[in-house]
Order: sequence, then structure tokens, then C-alpha cells
Amino acid sequence: MKIRSLKATLGPALAVIMATALVIAPAAAQSGPVSAPTPASLWRQVQTLRDHGKLLEGSHLDMFGSRMADYYTIDRANAPALTAATHGIASVTKFPPGSLLIKENFDEGKKLGTITAMLKLPGYDKANRNWVMAMFSPTGKALAYGKVASCDKCHSIAASSDFVFPPLQRLPPMVVMSFFPGQKMSPAYLKLLDKNQ
Repeated sequence: MKIRSLKATLGPALAVIMATALVIAPAAAQSGPVSAPTPASLWRQVQTLRDHGKLLEGSHLDMFGSRMADYYTIDRANAPALTAATHGIASVTKFPPGSLLIKENFDEGKKLGTITAMLKLPGYDKANRNWVMAMFSPTGKALAYGKVASCDKCHSIAASSDFVFPPLQRLPPMVVMSFFPGQKMSPAYLKLLDKNQ
């Protein structure tokens, strides 16, 4: 039976329900691994979030990062992630599907170096909480994308908050350096650690 004849016979509401079922049914029948969006598609979402997204609870402009490569950082999140983290990252045990979090990383001169992103995609990578990990250049070139072992390993230490670090996580220098060997620590970050001990 065609959708048009359904509208005439059963009414508009039932026709909408049937049309929705026809769209959902094939998708529900699919099985197998879930694919990440293309890097270009995720980059468009990242750009939208940079232009219109809100700061993640605890983040602020010109917040100190831990290394010279991320001397200043800004954390932003989309609506699903912000709703989950209303009371801070520490209160979140599982981010909802579609959550997107980004970190803009600036050098000491406030020049944008990289943008890292995490997209929650159910069925994508169960071992790593179904996060698609990405690192982009300022122009949108994917420097790392998808199932990135180094990202997953580092973020696994934030297991209690679904692999998401709170803004300014204040990790000890030894921990930071174990994931970023050979990179120089930010003196501003080290001073902040000393001040808060």
C-alpha cells in the first residue's frame, strides 16, 4: 500500500507513523560494526560547535593546559553532553549517544595548534566506551581519527567519568609525560599544580 493511499484511508497521523516505520525498519535490520562518520563530516560538527557551542562546565577562555602544545585550552560540548554534565564531568558516568566534546589547544602565543574531539557513537568501539576519537589541524585536516590507541589509553584513566577529563584535570606531571613523552610541560600548569597542593 502506498503512503498516499494510507493518508486518504487511515488519516495523516497513521500515515506518518507508517512512513517512519518504513524508514526505521531497514536501519534496525542492519547488523555488524558501526562506522564512524567521515573526518570531513565530523569536522563540520566541530566547526559548528566552535562557532555556536557552549563551554563545558569548568572551562573558561584562556584556561591553562598541561603542555606547551596546549598552553591554553577551551573545552566545548554539544547539547547532549552539556545536559549530562550539568553538575560537572565528575557527576557523569555515561554520556548519551551523540555527545560531542572538543578541546581547542593553543600555544603560548594563543595560536591555535590542534582541536581534539570525542563523539559518542553507540556500537562503534565498545571496549573504549564507543567514543570516536579525533585530532584536527586548524584547517580541518584529520591528524588522528577513529579508534586511536594512544587517545583511548590516555582517556581510560578517566574511566569513572566515561573517558572524559574534566577541564583542567590537574594530572601529575609524571602521568602527563607518560602519555606525551618528550613534550615540554607548561610552566604555568606546573605553577598551578604547586599552588593547589
